[in-house]
Amino acid sequence: MRNWLIGMFVAGSVALSGIAWTSEPVLSGQVAPQAEGKETPEESAAQGSPGTLSVHEKELETVTKAILERIGTLSIHGGVVGFYQGTHDAKIEDQEFTNPDGAGFVADLELAFSPIEGGEMLLRIHAGEGDGGDRELEAEGALFADLNTLNDDNPGDDGVRILDVFYTHAFLDEKLFFSIGKTEPLAFLDDNAFANDEYAQFVGKPLVNNPVLDSENEYAPLVALRAAPAEALAVTFVFQSSSRPLLDEEQQKSSFDNIFDKPFLAGQITFSPALAGMEGNYRIYGWAQTYEHPRLTGDGSEEGWGIGLSLDQEIHEKVGLFARFGHQNEEVYEVPWFWSAGTQIKGLLPVREEDELGMGIAGLHANKDLQNDGTELHLEAYWRVAFGEHFAVSPDIQYVISPLGDHDNDGVVAGMLRGEAYF
Repeated sequence: MRNWLIGMFVAGSVALSGIAWTSEPVLSGQVAPQAEGKETPEESAAQGSPGTLSVHEKELETVTKAILERIGTLSIHGGVVGFYQGTHDAKIEDQEFTNPDGAGFVADLELAFSPIEGGEMLLRIHAGEGDGGDRELEAEGALFADLNTLNDDNPGDDGVRILDVFYTHAFLDEKLFFSIGKTEPLAFLDDNAFANDEYAQFVGKPLVNNPVLDSENEYAPLVALRAAPAEALAVTFVFQSSSRPLLDEEQQKSSFDNIFDKPFLAGQITFSPALAGMEGNYRIYGWAQTYEHPRLTGDGSEEGWGIGLSLDQEIHEKVGLFARFGHQNEEVYEVPWFWSAGTQIKGLLPVREEDELGMGIAGLHANKDLQNDGTELHLEAYWRVAFGEHFAVSPDIQYVISPLGDHDNDGVVAGMLRGEAYF
Protein backbone atom coordinates (compact mmCIF):
# COMPACT_ATOMS: atom_id res chain seq x y z
CA MET A 1 0.00 0.00 0.00
CA ARG A 2 3.01 2.16 -0.09
CA ASN A 3 5.57 2.73 -2.78
CA TRP A 4 9.11 1.37 -2.58
CA LEU A 5 10.86 2.19 0.72
CA ILE A 6 7.47 3.01 2.32
CA GLY A 7 6.88 6.39 0.67
CA MET A 8 4.60 7.50 3.45
CA PHE A 9 1.84 10.14 3.32
CA VAL A 10 4.09 12.65 5.09
CA ALA A 11 4.54 16.20 3.84
CA GLY A 12 7.13 17.52 6.32
CA SER A 13 10.21 16.40 8.20
CA VAL A 14 12.32 17.21 11.24
CA ALA A 15 16.03 16.71 10.58
CA LEU A 16 18.48 16.71 13.46
CA SER A 17 21.45 17.52 11.29
CA GLY A 18 22.33 20.73 13.10
CA ILE A 19 23.97 19.04 16.08
CA ALA A 20 27.36 20.59 16.77
CA TRP A 21 30.21 18.80 18.52
CA THR A 22 32.89 20.48 20.60
CA SER A 23 35.52 18.90 22.82
CA GLU A 24 37.55 20.13 25.71
CA PRO A 25 40.77 18.35 26.74
CA VAL A 26 39.60 16.05 29.50
CA LEU A 27 42.70 14.47 31.02
CA SER A 28 41.19 11.59 32.84
CA GLY A 29 43.50 8.99 34.33
CA GLN A 30 46.36 11.42 35.13
CA VAL A 31 49.18 10.13 37.29
CA ALA A 32 50.57 12.21 40.15
CA PRO A 33 53.84 13.92 39.15
CA GLN A 34 57.16 12.60 40.43
CA ALA A 35 58.58 13.98 43.62
CA GLU A 36 60.98 16.23 41.73
CA GLY A 37 57.97 17.63 39.71
CA LYS A 38 58.83 15.94 36.43
CA GLU A 39 56.89 13.42 34.31
CA THR A 40 58.23 10.28 32.79
CA PRO A 41 58.23 10.08 28.94
CA GLU A 42 55.47 7.47 29.09
CA GLU A 43 53.28 9.77 31.19
CA SER A 44 53.90 12.70 28.89
CA ALA A 45 52.91 10.69 25.79
CA ALA A 46 49.78 9.34 27.48
CA GLN A 47 48.60 12.72 28.78
CA GLY A 48 49.67 14.98 25.98
CA SER A 49 50.70 18.58 26.39
CA PRO A 50 48.44 21.04 28.17
CA GLY A 51 45.50 21.98 25.86
CA THR A 52 45.92 18.90 23.67
CA LEU A 53 44.17 15.53 23.55
CA SER A 54 45.70 12.18 24.31
CA VAL A 55 45.74 9.47 21.67
CA HIS A 56 42.80 7.70 23.31
CA GLU A 57 40.81 10.93 23.59
CA LYS A 58 41.43 11.76 19.94
CA GLU A 59 40.16 8.34 18.99
CA LEU A 60 37.12 8.87 21.21
CA GLU A 61 36.44 12.28 19.67
CA THR A 62 36.72 10.85 16.15
CA VAL A 63 34.30 8.05 16.94
CA THR A 64 31.89 10.40 18.70
CA LYS A 65 31.90 12.84 15.79
CA ALA A 66 31.20 9.99 13.38
CA ILE A 67 28.31 8.79 15.55
CA LEU A 68 26.81 12.28 15.78
CA GLU A 69 27.14 12.74 12.04
CA ARG A 70 25.07 9.59 11.55
CA ILE A 71 22.58 10.73 14.23
CA GLY A 72 22.31 13.93 12.24
CA THR A 73 20.63 11.92 9.49
CA LEU A 74 17.66 11.11 11.73
CA SER A 75 14.38 12.35 10.32
CA ILE A 76 10.97 12.23 11.97
CA HIS A 77 7.68 12.33 10.11
CA GLY A 78 4.15 11.94 11.34
CA GLY A 79 0.52 12.36 10.48
CA VAL A 80 -3.05 11.74 11.54
CA VAL A 81 -6.02 10.94 9.31
CA GLY A 82 -9.49 11.18 10.79
CA PHE A 83 -12.60 9.97 8.98
CA TYR A 84 -16.31 9.36 9.13
CA GLN A 85 -17.88 6.86 6.72
CA GLY A 86 -21.49 5.82 6.46
CA THR A 87 -23.61 3.69 4.12
CA HIS A 88 -27.33 3.39 3.46
CA ASP A 89 -29.46 0.34 4.30
CA ALA A 90 -28.87 -2.69 2.08
CA LYS A 91 -30.00 -6.30 1.81
CA ILE A 92 -27.23 -8.71 0.78
CA GLU A 93 -27.68 -12.48 0.64
CA ASP A 94 -30.96 -12.16 2.59
CA GLN A 95 -29.25 -10.27 5.42
CA GLU A 96 -30.29 -6.74 6.32
CA PHE A 97 -27.53 -4.19 6.93
CA THR A 98 -28.98 -1.12 8.61
CA ASN A 99 -26.95 2.03 8.02
CA PRO A 100 -23.45 0.64 8.77
CA ASP A 101 -21.35 3.66 9.66
CA GLY A 102 -18.70 4.90 12.03
CA ALA A 103 -15.88 7.32 12.74
CA GLY A 104 -12.23 6.52 13.19
CA PHE A 105 -8.64 7.63 12.84
CA VAL A 106 -5.19 6.38 11.93
CA ALA A 107 -1.91 7.88 13.14
CA ASP A 108 1.67 7.14 12.13
CA LEU A 109 5.09 8.15 13.40
CA GLU A 110 7.99 7.35 11.07
CA LEU A 111 11.66 7.56 12.01
CA ALA A 112 14.37 7.14 9.38
CA PHE A 113 18.04 6.90 10.29
CA SER A 114 21.20 6.33 8.27
CA PRO A 115 23.59 4.32 10.51
CA ILE A 116 26.19 4.04 7.74
CA GLU A 117 26.65 5.73 4.41
CA GLY A 118 24.40 4.15 1.80
CA GLY A 119 22.06 2.59 4.36
CA GLU A 120 18.77 3.57 5.95
CA MET A 121 16.87 2.12 8.90
CA LEU A 122 13.15 2.83 8.92
CA LEU A 123 10.72 2.46 11.82
CA ARG A 124 6.97 3.13 11.59
CA ILE A 125 4.68 3.15 14.63
CA HIS A 126 0.95 2.98 13.98
CA ALA A 127 -2.21 3.54 16.01
CA GLY A 128 -5.83 3.72 15.00
CA GLU A 129 -9.37 2.54 15.50
CA GLY A 130 -12.74 2.58 13.76
CA ASP A 131 -14.03 0.62 10.75
CA GLY A 132 -16.39 3.12 9.13
CA GLY A 133 -18.76 1.50 6.65
CA ASP A 134 -16.97 -1.85 7.00
CA ARG A 135 -18.11 -2.21 10.61
CA GLU A 136 -20.77 -4.80 9.71
CA LEU A 137 -20.20 -5.52 6.03
CA GLU A 138 -16.62 -6.74 6.49
CA ALA A 139 -17.45 -8.89 9.51
CA GLU A 140 -20.22 -10.67 7.61
CA GLY A 141 -18.28 -11.06 4.35
CA ALA A 142 -20.94 -9.10 2.47
CA LEU A 143 -18.50 -7.80 -0.17
CA PHE A 144 -15.55 -9.26 -2.06
CA ALA A 145 -13.60 -6.03 -1.42
CA ASP A 146 -13.86 -3.68 1.58
CA LEU A 147 -15.02 -0.07 1.48
CA ASN A 148 -12.42 1.26 3.92
CA THR A 149 -8.75 0.36 3.52
CA LEU A 150 -7.83 2.90 6.21
CA ASN A 151 -8.69 0.42 8.95
CA ASP A 152 -6.53 -2.43 7.63
CA ASP A 153 -3.52 -1.79 9.87
CA ASN A 154 -5.38 -0.81 13.02
CA PRO A 155 -4.02 -2.62 16.08
CA GLY A 156 -7.38 -3.46 17.70
CA ASP A 157 -7.04 -3.86 21.46
CA ASP A 158 -3.25 -3.54 21.31
CA GLY A 159 -3.43 0.24 21.00
CA VAL A 160 -0.15 0.80 19.15
CA ARG A 161 1.80 -1.41 16.73
CA ILE A 162 5.27 -1.24 15.25
CA LEU A 163 4.38 -2.02 11.66
CA ASP A 164 7.67 -1.47 9.86
CA VAL A 165 11.22 -1.88 11.10
CA PHE A 166 13.69 -2.69 8.35
CA TYR A 167 17.03 -1.72 6.91
CA THR A 168 17.80 -0.90 3.27
CA HIS A 169 21.28 -0.57 1.78
CA ALA A 170 22.20 0.76 -1.65
CA PHE A 171 25.05 -0.70 -3.69
CA LEU A 172 26.66 -0.01 -7.08
CA ASP A 173 25.75 3.68 -7.25
CA GLU A 174 22.16 2.93 -6.19
CA LYS A 175 21.62 0.36 -8.91
CA LEU A 176 21.08 -2.37 -6.34
CA PHE A 177 19.05 -2.20 -3.11
CA PHE A 178 18.84 -4.82 -0.40
CA SER A 179 16.18 -4.63 2.34
CA ILE A 180 15.74 -6.81 5.40
CA GLY A 181 13.45 -6.56 8.42
CA LYS A 182 9.74 -6.57 9.21
CA THR A 183 7.37 -4.94 6.73
CA GLU A 184 4.73 -5.82 4.10
CA PRO A 185 5.20 -7.15 0.54
CA LEU A 186 2.95 -4.39 -0.81
CA ALA A 187 5.74 -1.95 0.05
CA PHE A 188 7.56 -3.44 -2.96
CA LEU A 189 4.77 -4.81 -5.22
CA ASP A 190 1.70 -3.55 -7.08
CA ASP A 191 2.57 0.11 -6.47
CA ASN A 192 0.88 2.86 -8.50
CA ALA A 193 1.34 6.62 -8.70
CA PHE A 194 -2.38 7.43 -8.77
CA ALA A 195 -4.07 4.58 -6.87
CA ASN A 196 -1.96 3.28 -3.98
CA ASP A 197 -2.39 5.61 -0.99
CA GLU A 198 -5.58 5.25 1.04
CA TYR A 199 -4.59 8.26 3.16
CA ALA A 200 -4.76 10.73 0.27
CA GLN A 201 -6.25 8.91 -2.76
CA PHE A 202 -8.93 6.19 -3.08
CA VAL A 203 -10.04 4.37 0.09
CA GLY A 204 -11.95 1.41 -1.43
CA LYS A 205 -9.85 -1.78 -1.41
CA PRO A 206 -9.99 -2.58 -5.17
CA LEU A 207 -8.70 0.90 -6.08
CA VAL A 208 -5.76 0.77 -3.65
CA ASN A 209 -4.31 -2.66 -4.51
CA ASN A 210 -5.20 -5.98 -6.08
CA PRO A 211 -7.65 -7.17 -3.38
CA VAL A 212 -6.70 -10.86 -3.68
CA LEU A 213 -2.98 -10.14 -3.29
CA ASP A 214 -3.91 -7.78 -0.44
CA SER A 215 -5.76 -10.60 1.33
CA GLU A 216 -2.40 -12.40 1.69
CA ASN A 217 -0.56 -9.24 2.74
CA GLU A 218 0.88 -9.01 6.27
CA TYR A 219 3.69 -7.39 8.25
CA ALA A 220 6.28 -10.10 8.83
CA PRO A 221 10.02 -10.86 8.45
CA LEU A 222 10.98 -10.05 4.87
CA VAL A 223 13.94 -9.83 2.52
CA ALA A 224 13.72 -7.83 -0.71
CA LEU A 225 16.19 -7.20 -3.51
CA ARG A 226 15.72 -4.50 -6.13
CA ALA A 227 18.02 -4.09 -9.12
CA ALA A 228 17.92 -1.17 -11.56
CA PRO A 229 20.27 -2.16 -14.40
CA ALA A 230 18.97 0.69 -16.59
CA GLU A 231 17.37 4.06 -15.83
CA ALA A 232 13.94 2.92 -17.03
CA LEU A 233 14.07 -0.68 -15.80
CA ALA A 234 13.86 -2.22 -12.32
CA VAL A 235 13.48 -5.79 -11.09
CA THR A 236 12.29 -6.64 -7.57
CA PHE A 237 12.29 -9.95 -5.66
CA VAL A 238 10.55 -10.53 -2.31
CA PHE A 239 10.81 -13.35 0.22
CA GLN A 240 8.64 -13.21 3.34
CA SER A 241 7.79 -15.53 6.19
CA SER A 242 4.08 -16.37 6.20
CA SER A 243 1.68 -16.81 9.11
CA ARG A 244 -0.75 -18.52 6.68
CA PRO A 245 -3.25 -15.66 7.09
CA LEU A 246 -6.19 -17.21 5.21
CA LEU A 247 -6.31 -20.43 7.22
CA ASP A 248 -8.33 -20.94 10.39
CA GLU A 249 -6.65 -19.54 13.48
CA GLU A 250 -5.65 -22.96 14.81
CA GLN A 251 -3.85 -23.70 11.51
CA GLN A 252 -1.86 -20.47 11.47
CA LYS A 253 1.59 -19.93 12.92
CA SER A 254 3.68 -17.01 14.07
CA SER A 255 5.48 -15.39 11.16
CA PHE A 256 8.61 -15.38 13.35
CA ASP A 257 8.55 -19.17 13.68
CA ASN A 258 9.86 -21.47 10.93
CA ILE A 259 10.58 -18.51 8.69
CA PHE A 260 11.60 -20.66 5.72
CA ASP A 261 8.58 -22.96 5.93
CA LYS A 262 6.08 -22.29 3.12
CA PRO A 263 7.05 -18.62 2.55
CA PHE A 264 5.52 -15.88 0.40
CA LEU A 265 7.52 -15.36 -2.82
CA ALA A 266 7.11 -12.63 -5.43
CA GLY A 267 8.83 -10.80 -8.26
CA GLN A 268 8.06 -7.64 -10.21
CA ILE A 269 9.48 -6.02 -13.34
CA THR A 270 8.95 -2.27 -13.76
CA PHE A 271 9.45 -0.39 -17.02
CA SER A 272 9.38 3.42 -16.62
CA PRO A 273 9.65 5.18 -19.98
CA ALA A 274 9.31 8.94 -20.41
CA LEU A 275 6.83 9.13 -23.27
CA ALA A 276 6.88 12.63 -24.75
CA GLY A 277 8.34 13.82 -21.46
CA MET A 278 5.46 12.33 -19.46
CA GLU A 279 6.26 9.93 -16.59
CA GLY A 280 4.81 6.43 -16.62
CA ASN A 281 5.32 3.05 -14.98
CA TYR A 282 4.38 -0.36 -16.39
CA ARG A 283 4.65 -3.22 -13.91
CA ILE A 284 4.15 -6.94 -14.26
CA TYR A 285 4.38 -9.17 -11.19
CA GLY A 286 3.84 -12.70 -10.02
CA TRP A 287 3.43 -14.07 -6.50
CA ALA A 288 2.88 -17.30 -4.61
CA GLN A 289 1.68 -18.05 -1.09
CA THR A 290 3.20 -21.50 -0.88
CA TYR A 291 1.22 -22.84 2.10
CA GLU A 292 -1.66 -25.14 1.25
CA HIS A 293 -5.04 -23.44 0.77
CA PRO A 294 -8.25 -25.50 0.91
CA ARG A 295 -9.98 -25.79 -2.45
CA LEU A 296 -13.30 -24.00 -2.82
CA THR A 297 -14.97 -27.25 -3.84
CA GLY A 298 -14.08 -30.85 -3.16
CA ASP A 299 -11.24 -32.19 -1.08
CA GLY A 300 -7.57 -31.35 -1.23
CA SER A 301 -5.57 -28.15 -1.22
CA GLU A 302 -3.32 -26.06 -3.45
CA GLU A 303 -0.87 -23.21 -3.15
CA GLY A 304 -2.13 -19.67 -3.61
CA TRP A 305 -0.67 -17.77 -6.54
CA GLY A 306 -1.40 -14.92 -8.92
CA ILE A 307 -0.10 -12.67 -11.67
CA GLY A 308 -0.86 -9.02 -12.20
CA LEU A 309 -0.29 -5.71 -13.95
CA SER A 310 -0.18 -2.22 -12.43
CA LEU A 311 0.09 0.71 -14.83
CA ASP A 312 0.18 4.48 -14.42
CA GLN A 313 0.84 7.09 -17.09
CA GLU A 314 0.77 10.88 -17.21
CA ILE A 315 -0.96 12.18 -20.33
CA HIS A 316 -0.78 15.83 -19.27
CA GLU A 317 1.07 17.67 -16.53
CA LYS A 318 -2.21 17.66 -14.58
CA VAL A 319 -3.80 14.40 -15.74
CA GLY A 320 -2.79 10.81 -15.02
CA LEU A 321 -4.35 7.46 -15.93
CA PHE A 322 -4.03 4.13 -14.12
CA ALA A 323 -5.10 0.51 -14.55
CA ARG A 324 -4.67 -2.83 -12.82
CA PHE A 325 -5.33 -6.44 -13.75
CA GLY A 326 -5.00 -9.62 -11.74
CA HIS A 327 -5.57 -13.34 -12.22
CA GLN A 328 -5.42 -15.70 -9.23
CA ASN A 329 -5.63 -19.46 -8.69
CA GLU A 330 -9.32 -20.18 -9.29
CA GLU A 331 -9.14 -23.41 -7.28
CA VAL A 332 -8.70 -21.55 -3.97
CA TYR A 333 -9.75 -17.89 -4.38
CA GLU A 334 -13.31 -16.56 -4.61
CA VAL A 335 -12.16 -13.88 -7.09
CA PRO A 336 -10.02 -15.38 -9.87
CA TRP A 337 -10.22 -12.24 -12.05
CA PHE A 338 -9.85 -8.60 -11.07
CA TRP A 339 -9.42 -5.32 -12.96
CA SER A 340 -9.52 -1.58 -12.23
CA ALA A 341 -9.02 1.68 -14.13
CA GLY A 342 -9.33 5.39 -13.53
CA THR A 343 -7.85 8.85 -13.59
CA GLN A 344 -6.45 11.55 -11.33
CA ILE A 345 -6.78 15.22 -12.29
CA LYS A 346 -4.83 17.91 -10.44
CA GLY A 347 -5.79 21.58 -10.36
CA LEU A 348 -9.08 21.18 -12.21
CA LEU A 349 -10.13 24.61 -10.93
CA PRO A 350 -7.65 27.41 -11.74
CA VAL A 351 -7.96 28.83 -8.22
CA ARG A 352 -7.30 25.40 -6.63
CA GLU A 353 -4.11 24.22 -8.31
CA GLU A 354 -3.14 21.69 -5.58
CA ASP A 355 -6.54 20.02 -5.34
CA GLU A 356 -6.95 16.53 -6.81
CA LEU A 357 -9.95 14.76 -8.32
CA GLY A 358 -9.85 10.97 -8.57
CA MET A 359 -12.33 8.70 -10.34
CA GLY A 360 -12.11 4.93 -10.71
CA ILE A 361 -13.96 1.72 -11.42
CA ALA A 362 -13.07 -1.86 -10.47
CA GLY A 363 -14.51 -5.27 -11.21
CA LEU A 364 -14.16 -8.48 -9.17
CA HIS A 365 -15.42 -11.52 -11.04
CA ALA A 366 -16.81 -14.26 -8.82
CA ASN A 367 -15.52 -17.81 -9.11
CA LYS A 368 -17.67 -20.07 -11.28
CA ASP A 369 -17.82 -22.57 -8.41
CA LEU A 370 -19.73 -20.10 -6.21
CA GLN A 371 -23.51 -19.81 -6.12
CA ASN A 372 -23.35 -16.61 -8.17
CA ASP A 373 -20.60 -15.97 -10.71
CA GLY A 374 -21.28 -12.39 -11.72
CA THR A 375 -19.05 -9.34 -11.29
CA GLU A 376 -19.02 -7.09 -8.23
CA LEU A 377 -18.46 -3.55 -9.52
CA HIS A 378 -16.97 -0.74 -7.43
CA LEU A 379 -17.19 2.91 -8.51
CA GLU A 380 -15.42 5.60 -6.49
CA ALA A 381 -14.70 9.31 -6.71
CA TYR A 382 -12.94 11.70 -4.32
CA TRP A 383 -11.99 15.37 -4.23
CA ARG A 384 -8.91 16.19 -2.17
CA VAL A 385 -8.92 19.83 -1.08
CA ALA A 386 -5.41 20.84 -0.02
CA PHE A 387 -4.81 23.63 2.49
CA GLY A 388 -1.06 24.03 2.15
CA GLU A 389 1.42 21.18 2.59
CA HIS A 390 0.24 19.95 5.97
CA PHE A 391 -3.55 19.72 5.88
CA ALA A 392 -6.19 18.41 3.48
CA VAL A 393 -9.87 17.41 3.48
CA SER A 394 -11.38 14.83 1.12
CA PRO A 395 -15.04 13.98 0.52
CA ASP A 396 -15.32 10.48 -1.03
CA ILE A 397 -18.25 8.54 -2.53
CA GLN A 398 -18.45 4.85 -3.46
CA TYR A 399 -21.14 2.76 -5.14
CA VAL A 400 -20.98 -1.06 -5.22
CA ILE A 401 -23.14 -2.86 -7.79
CA SER A 402 -24.00 -6.57 -7.49
CA PRO A 403 -22.25 -7.35 -4.18
CA LEU A 404 -20.70 -10.86 -4.23
CA GLY A 405 -21.44 -11.05 -7.95
CA ASP A 406 -25.21 -11.34 -7.41
CA HIS A 407 -27.34 -8.75 -9.23
CA ASP A 408 -30.26 -9.53 -6.87
CA ASN A 409 -28.32 -8.04 -3.95
CA ASP A 410 -28.89 -4.38 -3.16
CA GLY A 411 -26.26 -1.95 -4.25
CA VAL A 412 -24.21 -0.23 -1.53
CA VAL A 413 -23.60 3.51 -1.40
CA ALA A 414 -20.89 4.73 0.99
CA GLY A 415 -19.81 8.28 1.70
CA MET A 416 -16.69 9.34 3.59
CA LEU A 417 -15.28 12.61 4.87
CA ARG A 418 -11.54 12.38 5.51
CA GLY A 419 -9.18 14.90 7.11
CA GLU A 420 -5.37 14.72 6.91
CA ALA A 421 -2.82 16.52 9.09
CA TYR A 422 0.96 16.03 8.74
CA PHE A 423 4.20 17.29 10.18
